[in-house]
Amino acid sequence: MQQPAATNIAPHTQQHPPASLSHAAWARSKATCSLPGHLVLLSHCSSRPRRHVEALAVPATCSQGISNGNIGQDVQLRTDKFFELEMTVHDSELDQYGVVHNAMYVVYIHKAREEMAASIGFSMTSIARTGNAMAVLELNLKYFKPLLRGAKFVVKVRLVQIKGTRILVDHIIETLPNRELVLEATATVVCLNKDYRPTRVFPEMSFKLQRFFSSQDDEGGDQLTSYKVLS
Repeated sequence: MQQPAATNIAPHTQQHPPASLSHAAWARSKATCSLPGHLVLLSHCSSRPRRHVEALAVPATCSQGISNGNIGQDVQLRTDKFFELEMTVHDSELDQYGVVHNAMYVVYIHKAREEMAASIGFSMTSIARTGNAMAVLELNLKYFKPLLRGAKFVVKVRLVQIKGTRILVDHIIETLPNRELVLEATATVVCLNKDYRPTRVFPEMSFKLQRFFSSQDDEGGDQLTSYKVLS
């Protein structure tokens, strides 16, 4: 992976990311990124116009999760249920070596969380209207292989746990159509009140998230919702 001087990806690098990648946070291979004030769960990470999405029904695939067994306390969550967002690499997302810039993977998983939240009826705008907010507290990334120019890939999002003020979410990026593992990531997201202090996960959001990712909303047990980003 490329390590440009403008992005903090090495343990001893002190530089800040460029403004154009501010929503990408501190992408760091096999490292922890603490972002207590970074409001990125549902906000847009890209200046490009929002693209339309097309709903698809695809078979659920059980992938090796990052936090298997660490499921919700009140609702039995399915470890094989993911929200999926299909995407394509654009030239503007490449570094000088012709592979996707490491910070862009944070943008990809953010986009998938954003679409997942929208699919259950939430958006940054609707949350902001209440005076509340959401922030990424911690982000752990592990890279396996790079994405190349024009590659098609899928970002898979799974709810792991809702506890107190925090939501723990797993992400997996795989190539399409062969499903080769590209990246694993775990994000801890906190809910904030109007004073930007941690507050209990918003009840309606908690209910909708757990309903979507629980075994109770899929009687067949073999389908999940996937979205395809149309360029």
